[in-house]
Amino acid sequence: MPLPDRPSLEFLKKLAKDRLQEMRQTDPTARLADAQRLVAREHGAPSWRAHRAEIARRLAGREPDRVARLHAAIRAGDAAAVGGLLAAAPALANARDEEGSTPLLAAVDAHRAALVPLLLRRGGDPHLVYAHSAHTPLSWAVPILALDCARALVAGGVEPDLYAAAGLGDVARVRGFFGPDGRLRAGASTTGSSRYAADGSRLPCPSETESEIVADALYAAARGGQEAAVRELLGRGPDLASRAFAGATPLHWAYFGGAPGVVALRRAAGADSALRDPVLGCTPEAFGICFPASVGWVSKVRPRLAEDPPLAGEDSARGGPLHEAAHAGTVQAVKALLEAGADPARRNAGGRTALDLARARPEHPGCAAVAEWRAGSAPEPRR
Repeated sequence: MPLPDRPSLEFLKKLAKDRLQEMRQTDPTARLADAQRLVAREHGAPSWRAHRAEIARRLAGREPDRVARLHAAIRAGDAAAVGGLLAAAPALANARDEEGSTPLLAAVDAHRAALVPLLLRRGGDPHLVYAHSAHTPLSWAVPILALDCARALVAGGVEPDLYAAAGLGDVARVRGFFGPDGRLRAGASTTGSSRYAADGSRLPCPSETESEIVADALYAAARGGQEAAVRELLGRGPDLASRAFAGATPLHWAYFGGAPGVVALRRAAGADSALRDPVLGCTPEAFGICFPASVGWVSKVRPRLAEDPPLAGEDSARGGPLHEAAHAGTVQAVKALLEAGADPARRNAGGRTALDLARARPEHPGCAAVAEWRAGSAPEPRR
């Protein structure tokens, strides 16, 4: 995996810490040095020290340029500024920021569908992947539910693979990836979910078996609540226990998607509702609230709680959705869960409250904000 044009040491440090968390799911003795070595090797360096030296070499002599301004304008949705920068320097159309994101990927990430046609016209390459994954702009639009961006890309001539077609709910296209004999056509998916092995290394994307490729498309459809696509794919022999992003099965992601019809279809097909994911330690139903809480996806948290308030009391390895939100420092998710009745005095298996988890990470700005907000808004839970 090559380094982006503008590598960021801070981002790679964060990537190593994320890898360490993944590795410790199966090997509690894993060290940060092990994760750093893995990240270095993923980028073609023999060691973390050599990796840092190469980044320093590339950054030497750089000065602030128009790349940062372009990406900032994209995030702000400023079409005039984007157009002006690209007119002055057409090569910026595919210039990566320090996290490895291209302008098209940045537009998708910011849900700026109106900028997609402009970027395509100015030479934005829709096939370039994010530097630390296999995601193209279209395949990334699917899991983050930037479907307006996805449709703009398709309207601009980007052809969806099976994974993207499933996430868009395009049943006609999904069917087209299967031959008259019902077998998956070669090259049906060129992208897919980010999956990792027990040692933290990235698994092939797309998957290597037909059943897993279909299951990955099922994940995309389930995550987006695309009931018709889910129904179509369930008849194509997917592995119902296949693990997608975060080690979660399509049933886990069906609960996240929040479409009751999708959940019912998955359960009727025989999906195991007791399986726990290896990252949050959740059953599928608990995952539906704990995952969005853990990443601060408040627009998912609030509807789930409005539909089913008892979800605030679901379990996870850390203790439940409030514990997950506090540990991740997602203040708005913490507030939403407390408003829905989550118990701030509830203790996990280790005897710790959600506030305890936030306080244990004072170096994390979000966790510090959670601790500060809770201290000012409610009395301490009784010990």
